[in-house]
Amino acid sequence: MVNVMNEYRDHNAQEWQELEAMKEHIDRIAVPSAIDEAIKNGMRLGRQRRRRRVLTRMVSCTAMFMLLVMVASVRFSPTVAAYVGDIPGLRALVELINYDKGLKLAIENDFMQKVGLSEEHDGIKMTVDGILADESRVIVFYTLTNQDGRKRVVNLRNVKLANNANTSTSYGASDFSEKWVSKQGTIDFNFHEGTGIPELLELEVKFDEVNETATSSPVWKFNIPVDKTKFEGKKETYAINQTVTVEGQRITFGTMTVHPTRIGLEVAYDPANTKKLFYFDDIRIEDEKGETFGTIINGISASNISETKEVLYFQSNYFSKPEKLYLRASSIRAMDKNKLEVQVDLDRKKLLFRPDDRLTLVDVGTSSENGQGVLVFRLDNDHPLDEHRQYHLFSSTYKDASGKQFESNMTGSTENEFQYYIRKAEYKSPLTLYVEDYPSRILGDINLRIK
Repeated sequence: MVNVMNEYRDHNAQEWQELEAMKEHIDRIAVPSAIDEAIKNGMRLGRQRRRRRVLTRMVSCTAMFMLLVMVASVRFSPTVAAYVGDIPGLRALVELINYDKGLKLAIENDFMQKVGLSEEHDGIKMTVDGILADESRVIVFYTLTNQDGRKRVVNLRNVKLANNANTSTSYGASDFSEKWVSKQGTIDFNFHEGTGIPELLELEVKFDEVNETATSSPVWKFNIPVDKTKFEGKKETYAINQTVTVEGQRITFGTMTVHPTRIGLEVAYDPANTKKLFYFDDIRIEDEKGETFGTIINGISASNISETKEVLYFQSNYFSKPEKLYLRASSIRAMDKNKLEVQVDLDRKKLLFRPDDRLTLVDVGTSSENGQGVLVFRLDNDHPLDEHRQYHLFSSTYKDASGKQFESNMTGSTENEFQYYIRKAEYKSPLTLYVEDYPSRILGDINLRIK
C-alpha cells in the first residue's frame, strides 16, 4: 500500500498536494458522533429537515489511501473524466459518492447532466454545476463562491421549485468562516407519487445571511433544463407482496421500484399490531455476490403514505444488473402502542408517564437564544446497536392538558441528552409528547427472495 501511495505521489505531485490539503482540512473538523444516523432519523417519514453535513475524520494511512483511490477513480475513470473536467464541484461529487454507492454507479454510467448556470448577488456567486435525475428524484450539485472575500453565508433556506410544489426537499447546511472562498453542496428534490419531472426546473434559493450590513434578501433563480430522454423508461419493478411476522408483528412488503438514483420499497404495517414499528436497524437489499445496498442515509430515507404505510428508500443497484436479489433484516426498533406518550408536569418538573426508567427529565427551562421553553431529557442506553446513535425521540406535535395542539420548531441533542423546544404560551400542565423513535426492539430474521 505504501509503495502504491509513493508511486502515485511521485507522478502526480499537484494532485497529491490537493489530497493532503483535503486531509488536513478534514482533520480539523469536529465531527459529532453518528452524524449519518442523526440524518437518517431526522429525515425519516419524509419531513423536510435541514441537517449539518460533515466529512468523517480521516486520520489513518489506510483511510487516506481509500480517499486517494476514490478520488483517482473519479478523476480518471473514462466514463467520468469528461464530467469532472468540466464540473467544478469535484469534492462535492467525491463526498456524495462516499455516502451512496448507487449514485456512484449512476455517475460512472454517464448519468450526470451538466448545467453550468451561475448567478451573483452581493458578492456571492452560486453555480449549478450539474444534476442527477430520474422519474422520482432530482439531485442538484452546486458551488458557492465568495467573490470579494468579505461576505458570509450561513445556511440555505427557502429552497424550492417555483413551478412544482409537490416535492419534498433535502439539503445540507455548512459552517462558513469569515475567510471562506468556495463551498460545494447538493439539493435533493423528492417528487411525490404521480408527479412528473418537468423539462425545466425553476429553482429559487435564499440564504440566512449574505452580509451583516445587507438591506435586502435576494433570491438566486435558475432555470435548469432537464434532459428527460436520459432516464425515461429506466426503472425496474418487482411485486414482492409477502408478509412476515416478527415477534407477533405483521409486516407486508409490497412493490419495489428500482430507479437509477434510488430504490423505493412499499412497506405496510398491520393495524392490529400491538407495537408501533419505528425503523429497521439493518434492512438492506443484497445480490448473489453478497453486495449490499442499504437505506439512504444522506437524504430523504422514507415517505409516508398513511399511518400504517410508507415507502423506504435504498441506494440503487440499477446499473449493477444483479442476477439475484434478496431483502434482508433482523432488528426493528419498536414499542408497545400504549407506551407512546410522555407526560411532563411543568410545575413540578417531573415525568408523570414515560416508556421506561431509562428516560428521565433533567430540566424545564428557557432558551437563552430565543426565549422559548426547553425540556431537557436524558436517555440512558447501553445497547451495542446504539453506541454511536443519537435519537430523535419525539414528534414535533405536542399538546397540553386542555387538549390544545402545538408544534415544536426545534430539537437538539448532545451525547445522551435531548432538548425539545416548546413555544412561549400559557399551558395547562401536564404536556403530552409523542414518542417517534426509541431504543427498544423486536428481533427476527427476514430473508425474502426478490429476483
